[in-house]
Amino acid sequence: MAKQLVERGNIAQFINPGETTFYVDQTLLLTPGAKDYLRENGIALVYGERPVAAAQPAAVSTPVEKQQPAVPESDLRGRIGEMLKNDFAIRDRKHIDDVTRKVMDRLRIHQ
Repeated sequence: MAKQLVERGNIAQFINPGETTFYVDQTLLLTPGAKDYLRENGIALVYGERPVAAAQPAAVSTPVEKQQPAVPESDLRGRIGEMLKNDFAIRDRKHIDDVTRKVMDRLRIHQ
């Protein structure tokens, strides 16, 4: 089994954002530069397998209405129009109205 060389230049590929622990199992080989990077960024170095996540209670999903306040329909129409103009460079008013109407119709179906 070939080992992967983890060095300062490629260590970001092996770290998920927000991780505070880096596990080095038998498939990885760390360079001194990679170890320095971990130390400089406050990431703990642990030799061994990443532990299997302990059984945690399943997250309770809450209805969408409780997660975010409802956006008034007129606001939503305006936001869709702005997105079409800014993100998709659509300037034709009829095209914007058609797309906005279709999006609003789809949203009503999924309520």
